[in-house]
Amino acid sequence: MKKVLMLVGALALFSFAADRFISMRIAEPTVNYHWNNLNSIKAIADQSNLPHSQVKFIISAIDSLQKDMARNARLDSVVAAPAPAVAPAKRK
Repeated sequence: MKKVLMLVGALALFSFAADRFISMRIAEPTVNYHWNNLNSIKAIADQSNLPHSQVKFIISAIDSLQKDMARNARLDSVVAAPAPAVAPAKRK
């Protein structure tokens, strides 16, 4: 009985899935460039000869991406110092 409970407990712990977050540091001009490209793609898709359902899918996918980007974006006003080319020598 003890082994069965251990097995069930282990399965319960391993079946727990947590969200993983990815943080990316991207310069603001780069983000603006890609945001404008996404808007351009939406405009091109809207004026294309694609079937309405495909255009609707493309535009909704881009809108969803942009909403997530806007919701999760954080402005980091601290400028990171570049990494040194050579590791500093250790003092004894």
